[in-house]
Amino acid sequence: MRVAPHRRQAAPMMLIETAVPYHRLARLHRRSARWWTPLSTLGVALGLYAAMLGLLLVASVVWALLPGMPNPSAWFDDPLNPLDWLMMLGPLAMMLPAVLLGVRWGGRRRGTIHSVAGRFRWDLMLRAAVVVVPVYVVVLAGWRLISPPEDFAWPPLDARLLIIAAIVLLLGPLQCAAEEYVFRGLPQQLLGTWLRSPAWGILLPVPLFVLGHGYDWAGQVGIGAFALATGVLVWKTGGLELAILLHTANNMVLFAFAPTSPSSLQQGPIDPFWLLIDLPLVFGVTLGLCVWVSRRHGLRWNEPLRSSTAAPSSAPDKRSLSAGEEGSAVAVG
Repeated sequence: MRVAPHRRQAAPMMLIETAVPYHRLARLHRRSARWWTPLSTLGVALGLYAAMLGLLLVASVVWALLPGMPNPSAWFDDPLNPLDWLMMLGPLAMMLPAVLLGVRWGGRRRGTIHSVAGRFRWDLMLRAAVVVVPVYVVVLAGWRLISPPEDFAWPPLDARLLIIAAIVLLLGPLQCAAEEYVFRGLPQQLLGTWLRSPAWGILLPVPLFVLGHGYDWAGQVGIGAFALATGVLVWKTGGLELAILLHTANNMVLFAFAPTSPSSLQQGPIDPFWLLIDLPLVFGVTLGLCVWVSRRHGLRWNEPLRSSTAAPSSAPDKRSLSAGEEGSAVAVG
């Protein structure tokens, strides 16, 4: 009988309990804290998104070649054309699966892109929505009714409008969520793998988010303020849920009124007076949510919500814990 050689007994698995803020979550595990994982994450996400855009382009060409099929407008800015809504929201919504799969396959982790709880905290978002959504509806809808655009007109209630409503209800929230994952979540955690300060992941994506919109200076100030506020909100609350809530509440109210104005989807000049309403709304709601989360978890005003995660390792990896990030975990849920 052949005897197998003696096997050395494996060292027992050790658990390192860490408490890190949202932007440092990639450093909880050795395999996701490698210097190259931000690059592989971004590469996989971009590759997947390019592939999805390619499929969409092929489908669009086939659609255009079919005889008698309706077509979108040249700039996808007709609020009464369902195909314009589909072409405007669809490509943006596709960024969401690209990011999630990029983090999973390229970043070798799952769950932590959502929040410090390792999951999407629906309970947190729904509790906040009870207050946030009515505030946005009252302010934005009230302003539209008090000061309607010059081309304001109620659209006919027909099948086309119902199709638009269905597209907006399905793709609108996905578009808002996708932009938060791309411009808030992904940059904070990619840069947070290398850099300790959250300021890099909060500030650097702001100009990119602004450049993605075609408004004049007044509109871009509002866009920049929103990007800054939601970036801070993600860091402070330890996840993307409340930023997605703000983005969705804002866009869905505006989308609901878009069919009443043919020029509503055109990104151009904005009345500077609107900043007197928009900026207090964005910063006020953001401040209120930050205070609410701080009181709920006993945090100081400049202290973010941290993870409560045990990361398995064969030995304590001090490289994955930077100064000021060790300590007792804050329970989240």
